[in-house]
Amino acid sequence: MPHRRTLKDPYDINRPVSDDTLAAIAASVMHGSGVGVTNDEARVTALRRLTREALVVEIETPVTYRESVDLFRIGRAEVDANPDGIDFSGPLFESMRLAGLMTREKVLDPDSIAYREGVRAVLDNADTAMGFVWQTTPGNTRAEQIRAGQDWVRLNLAATALGVGVQPMSQPLQEYPEMGDLYRQAHQTLAPGGDTVQMLARLGYGRMPGPSPRWPLGSRVIG
Repeated sequence: MPHRRTLKDPYDINRPVSDDTLAAIAASVMHGSGVGVTNDEARVTALRRLTREALVVEIETPVTYRESVDLFRIGRAEVDANPDGIDFSGPLFESMRLAGLMTREKVLDPDSIAYREGVRAVLDNADTAMGFVWQTTPGNTRAEQIRAGQDWVRLNLAATALGVGVQPMSQPLQEYPEMGDLYRQAHQTLAPGGDTVQMLARLGYGRMPGPSPRWPLGSRVIG
């Protein structure tokens, strides 16, 4: 459990995810959600395209992009003050912050270097998926959502034990008007029988990051 991470970097496109590995990840489910996996080249290519297009929609929809920017933590001081957002720390981001190249105003400006490079990095990551895993439930009740969440943790832990990187790519599963066409496409592709797709994630191999920042336990637990 202490080694579980979300691997948001590019994956090694020369290292496939084997059938046996996919089967072991899928076999970890215990709470009844349906699980699909693939490393088929044609399906992976199609899902890369789907998730890339969904990322573009999320970025180009002002309200959804602003939701993410509001959670940016730029530099170690912001991360330490609010360790629950999107972490941009380390020498590169500290240098960009000090030089004024990475501010909330800059990342909201489509003509800025920070915006263009950020978008490029996100889309390039999507293009390196070497496999996918997804979960479905017959309906979409709260109980089914909770069971899917329990199974998701088991899937993620199984992948961690096998050394496989995981990143949720849930953008095409989000329910707002601008995503409608891709939401329908995702469900037609992953759940043609009419089930609800609860999670979609890319799989692959890469250098695992360190642990994410966390609030101190005492700040969240009432004694």
